[in-house]
Amino acid sequence: MYPLPALQTTMRSIQRGMVMKRAITMVIILGAMGSCFFTRVRLIAQQCQDEEAMVVDYTKSLTEMVETVRKEGLPEFEKSYHQKACLTKLALCLGMLDELVGCLEKASVDSTATKDQMEAYKAKRDAYTKLKDKVEGDRKALKASEDSKAAKTLIEKFNFSN
Repeated sequence: MYPLPALQTTMRSIQRGMVMKRAITMVIILGAMGSCFFTRVRLIAQQCQDEEAMVVDYTKSLTEMVETVRKEGLPEFEKSYHQKACLTKLALCLGMLDELVGCLEKASVDSTATKDQMEAYKAKRDAYTKLKDKVEGDRKALKASEDSKAAKTLIEKFNFSN
């Protein structure tokens, strides 16, 4: 092939070096792709868990506010501005529920999730969609209430258990 044995040896080592570089490059590329694939699944799941924790915590805060309103009289209710505070909390909760439902929607159609995970995400999405509709209806009703007595009575009827 090559006239000189030294040149033949040099060419073989260059070829082996090229093969080794290609093999290393392929391993790195495949490792990076695999890492991205599995990280995406964990990121969506973690994001949904974080969103759900925020929603659970905030609905607990809303429930505590309802309990406070139930225990106080009308003058304290008016003095503490609980109608406006409740409206604000309901609006914030709606935003959080929108984010959670969107996250669960993405997770339920994610092709990297198992069938059981997808079904669990869909069940949670449905449950939180119902809660979102309830919170939205309560917010609209509270916003439409004419006086503080009607608002207090309405808030006392709120129930945010899932």
